[in-house]
Amino acid sequence: MKKQLFSVLLLSTVLYSCKEQVPAGLVLTTLASSDTTYVNAQIEAPQDKKVVIEEFTGASCSNCAPGSAQLKAFADQNPGRIITTAIHYGFLSEPPAGALYDFRNADAGALISSFNEGEPGKPSATFDRVPVLINGESTYFIVRGNTGSDWIAALPALLSKTTPVNIHLSSSYDAATNKVNVHTKIHFTAAVNEKLALTLYVLESGKKDKQEDNTQGEIPDYKFDHVLQKLITPVAGVPILDSLPLKVAGRVLEKSIVFEPNITGVNGWNLDSCVIVGIVHKTGASKAILHAEEVHLK
Repeated sequence: MKKQLFSVLLLSTVLYSCKEQVPAGLVLTTLASSDTTYVNAQIEAPQDKKVVIEEFTGASCSNCAPGSAQLKAFADQNPGRIITTAIHYGFLSEPPAGALYDFRNADAGALISSFNEGEPGKPSATFDRVPVLINGESTYFIVRGNTGSDWIAALPALLSKTTPVNIHLSSSYDAATNKVNVHTKIHFTAAVNEKLALTLYVLESGKKDKQEDNTQGEIPDYKFDHVLQKLITPVAGVPILDSLPLKVAGRVLEKSIVFEPNITGVNGWNLDSCVIVGIVHKTGASKAILHAEEVHLK
């Protein structure tokens, strides 16, 4: 097996390479990153594709709790096939009076802006970042009606898809330095001749706080799950082997990224309740997600 190695150390922004250059614009708000790529003669069996649902929600949104419950039902009905992200930002995402936590953050706002459609209504969601036609107009944001029928309709076709990439994620935490090392291995099980990117982010579950509700008025101990806390990569992701337009079956990219989690202040993360999500998606005109995986932060 012939390996071609390249690495980028972001602290010094000096690039080292053998044959394949690190894609331009690889600027992370992380401490360090390194890449290795090679072709493996033994091609892995394809993994089952996972569907990513990015939910736009808020603690002051009285219609959002039923939406979150519906997405949990989707995940329960399709075990191991759905990854949900709760994105708190913008109108109706402000904490109710007397709340302990504020789940809003700049990364959530940047992710919403990346769709170039303005602020979505709440609750709404994107399904694998595939646009749909609603009332004759194409949109990424599917607003949930009273029955959630539009969300139900969006799911079956995505679950039936296959993926040309396998994703293997691992994460380790060093408490002495408060550093997390995320290792991503992307293995192409079929040839891909499109530009792709990898997006990594941190989700936290389990915090209980106030949530407005259209039937109960206010839920004092609502459990907030899958809350987007941090984008480890830039919002558009980091390019995957842009120097190789054709990624052949058996091509492997291994990427390690080190970052520092937020463990201070009232909004500090409970690292035992955090997961890292890795998403491989298209770039350019299409933002469609090919596959995703998640792993516990520690």
